[in-house]
Amino acid sequence: NALTGSLSESLNNLPQLSYFNMSSNALSGSLPESLNNLPQLRQFDISSNALSGKLPDFAESFVSLQELDMSNQTIGFTGSIPEDLGRFQSLKVLKLAGNKLTGTIPSSIGNIAVLEILDLSNNLLRSTIPPELGLLDGVLKRLDLSNNTLSGRIPSELSQLQGASILLSNNLFSNSSETAPLRLCTLSSVKAFDLESDTTLCPMERNFLSDFYHSAKGGEWTDSTYWVDEYTSYCDWKGVTCENDRVTKLNLSNNGLSGRLSVNIGNLTSIEVLDLSDNDIKGSIPTEIVLLSNITYLRLSYNAFTGAAPDGLGETGKFQLLQLQSNRITEIPNTTRLDDSFYNESSFVTDCGVPSAFEEALQCDNCTMCCNANEDCYPQEDTRIEKWGFNSYLTFAGLLIPCFIAICGVTVLSLYFFRKYNNRENTLTMSRERTIEDDDKYALSRIGKDSVYSYFVTDKALGWVVAFATLGIQVAILIFFVNASEAKLQEDTIDIQFTWKCPRDSDECRNTADLKRIGWFIFSMLLIAHLAKDSINGSKLIYHSSRIRHTLGSRVRYFISGIGLCSITLFAIYVSTVYNMAIATSNTDIIINSVVVLFIMDLDEYIFALLEACNDKWTAHTSDSEETSSDEEARNESESSITEMKKEIERQKTQIASQQEELMRQRDQLARQNGEIAMLRETFQNLLESHAVSSTPPESNPQPQYATKTSLTTHAAEMEDACSDKDVGEGETKNTMKDETASQEGLRIISQSQREREEITMSCDCDAEQKEEESYSETD
Repeated sequence: NALTGSLSESLNNLPQLSYFNMSSNALSGSLPESLNNLPQLRQFDISSNALSGKLPDFAESFVSLQELDMSNQTIGFTGSIPEDLGRFQSLKVLKLAGNKLTGTIPSSIGNIAVLEILDLSNNLLRSTIPPELGLLDGVLKRLDLSNNTLSGRIPSELSQLQGASILLSNNLFSNSSETAPLRLCTLSSVKAFDLESDTTLCPMERNFLSDFYHSAKGGEWTDSTYWVDEYTSYCDWKGVTCENDRVTKLNLSNNGLSGRLSVNIGNLTSIEVLDLSDNDIKGSIPTEIVLLSNITYLRLSYNAFTGAAPDGLGETGKFQLLQLQSNRITEIPNTTRLDDSFYNESSFVTDCGVPSAFEEALQCDNCTMCCNANEDCYPQEDTRIEKWGFNSYLTFAGLLIPCFIAICGVTVLSLYFFRKYNNRENTLTMSRERTIEDDDKYALSRIGKDSVYSYFVTDKALGWVVAFATLGIQVAILIFFVNASEAKLQEDTIDIQFTWKCPRDSDECRNTADLKRIGWFIFSMLLIAHLAKDSINGSKLIYHSSRIRHTLGSRVRYFISGIGLCSITLFAIYVSTVYNMAIATSNTDIIINSVVVLFIMDLDEYIFALLEACNDKWTAHTSDSEETSSDEEARNESESSITEMKKEIERQKTQIASQQEELMRQRDQLARQNGEIAMLRETFQNLLESHAVSSTPPESNPQPQYATKTSLTTHAAEMEDACSDKDVGEGETKNTMKDETASQEGLRIISQSQREREEITMSCDCDAEQKEEESYSETD
């Protein structure tokens, strides 16, 4: 309507009046000061008029009033709100909005036990909100104090108004350093709060943390200092670290958390470190966690998470540590390998080891550490063999042994052709070489008379089958040990000991193995003591097979014997090493493991003993009195060689006889030469005597001088045909010189003849002795 005028005191003449509604008119003026005769009035609505003045004291007059609406006056009431409003016991609606009321909000309003709507908006009210309004818990449905000049701390009691809509916008609360009560911001009890989006009064991260607290049953935490306090800054809460009012670290490990992990954890976008390990958080890991784009450190280990881990977890490119072990996670995300330069083996830890809590262990190709159901762990890293490009230990062994055999084969062939080229074994003397008959005995002594491998030096086909079968059994058993050493942490067939521990109270995993260097030293000594003999004997057999005196069959037998012994020994050393590297955890373990593997190397001797116990004839080839086929073959070859040597000796005897005849002829010739030499000596002697006589003076011995002259005359006559006509004195001088020359020539001939005779005699004697010595040597 458009009623005008003012309200008069004539209303007091209506004592039975129950409802008075003059809203939305043009009434003006002020209310009568005294309206004290309306005891039955329940509704008094004069809203949306032009009234003004001060509010009268209604409490004594309107004792039964349930609704008082004086809002939205164009001119507006002024002054303060009467304190005695709290005396209303039946008032449900109090609307004084849209006026010019000043002062404070009376705390007595909180005493109106049945008040459902309180609207004091759009006034000039100041100061703080009285906490007594919280007494209206469970009754008040709407509290509107917006568009005033209220300031200070918003009372936390307002959060007790369950189901109420609280409107406090357009006041001065944001000008203070105080935040709104947490429960108002999180709407944990109230229906609505118009300042919940104000990040100054209601920081969003505080709301997220509050939700996290309630989801993880924060009331049961071991230490929840300051958590969900209405006014304490969330940066001061236990385990929370902030930078520039943004949460960067949340560490609540071993704090009794349970319940579930809130999805709002993904809204803490600035967080870098999140450690919730060693608690009892259940349920699945929320997929929102992958939204933490700045996170570098995430520990959710030792909880009760179930289901699959979110896809993309760890794909931010900033992860340095991700530990998810000791949960019941059924699937590990397929993430790229983390940067392990910060935490090494501890960078990415999951439950991918055996034994597993599930039927099949989890697959995690990029994990750096795999733990099992016993909370024991083992690094998942490439072995040295894998770093060399091999898939497994067995693959490497499959290349190592053939290469070893090939090298030995090439070496034997090289030695064989070298010896054959140099023909170094033509002379068969006992001082330098064994006899052919002893070769098999030598090979048997090298390979061992108490081993089934001794069949390799025989030509018994069944023996070879037994030897190869034994070798195959040993290799097969050793392969089991190799496969058990593989670092396939998801397979139940491995024997690897999970010696690492990733403690609940530390993010660093450590190796608890107590294997020292002394253990490896003892291991080496055991291998040397047990296998060095086989290695040396096998090498000697391989070398023995390169001798050119052997037949092809013997050479093959010796080579196979040696290569088999060396190969199985080399393989046993390799297996012992890799197996102990995989499972040995202490010095005693490495000794025990070594003994087990070395026991397998004696299998050939045990099988031989079994055969010998069953039938002595099966092992008769190792007896010294038994002649093997190789012995017979060597004997036949020896007899053939002896026959040829006998023929050669007969030929050489004939040659020696002819040489002796030649020697006798030379001796006869020498005798003739000796006779001629004797005649020359006699002639020479006569010449000397003749010369001595001719040189004697004539006056001392005239008679001999005559004889000498006669002799000289005779000699001169004999030499007349060869000499020229000279006088007697010159003839005598020439004859004398000629005699001296003849004498010297005679001496020279005699000496030369003696030397030739001596040389011929010595030469004949030496040839005879040499022939006889060679004959005796060949006969031997």
